[in-house]
Amino acid sequence: MNPVIDIQNLSIRFGPHYVVKNLDLQVQPGESVALVGESGSGKTLTARSLSGLLPEGATLSADRFVIDGRDMRQAGREAWRALRGRRIGYVLQDALVSLDPLRRIGQQLADALRAAGQRGALEAQSIRLLQAAGISDAESRLARYPHQLSGGQRQRALIAAALAASPALLIADEPTTALDMTVQRQILQLLAQRRRDGHALLLISHDLAVVSELADRVLVMRDGEVVEQGRSELLLAQPQHPWTQRLLHAVPTPATRGLRLSA
Repeated sequence: MNPVIDIQNLSIRFGPHYVVKNLDLQVQPGESVALVGESGSGKTLTARSLSGLLPEGATLSADRFVIDGRDMRQAGREAWRALRGRRIGYVLQDALVSLDPLRRIGQQLADALRAAGQRGALEAQSIRLLQAAGISDAESRLARYPHQLSGGQRQRALIAAALAASPALLIADEPTTALDMTVQRQILQLLAQRRRDGHALLLISHDLAVVSELADRVLVMRDGEVVEQGRSELLLAQPQHPWTQRLLHAVPTPATRGLRLSA
């Protein structure tokens, strides 16, 4: 099977300053890969490059940059628009600014479904998407604006919109940060089911418990470079690079209560 993501020697820079350097990444259908690292390590910019959403002023270069079988190194807006929503779903970290504040949730879900080629019974499909994302009383939520939902409900609505087209690749940037433990469990089960159904998942998370549960492989980033990568169960249990070891030692546990964590 061809990988959904096939990238070699990816670099992203702003002027002379490199924020991602020489990154290689492959994600197969049905595989979940996690990018972890401190804030500013290049995780989110890497993810945004995979959907053509780099900020203005960013320059991308790569020896190979194939997304869903397409070489996207010279792709324009229309080529990216043909992939986003249909073949690539993206759950951004901040749902409050990702959802349109002037349009109701039902309208935004209907737009996502139409972009995926769906026609007819859009309201019923939207309700099913919200229910799958763990939103109770889904029918009444369709008529609400984003500011009328809680932070967790907005995040789940964003996940529902990203899954509207059942994309081959879902990029999830901190998808469970704003959720309580019960809803987080629902979302993790939903993402795990997509992986079992053969869809690829690129996960960006500070939550190593989520990473250990969802990811088949982990790439650890620091200052724009991958310093260590491997199977999640092995890397998280026996990290080899000093930075990975420090990252894991910085995670609070009952055993470290009252002790200074790694800087």
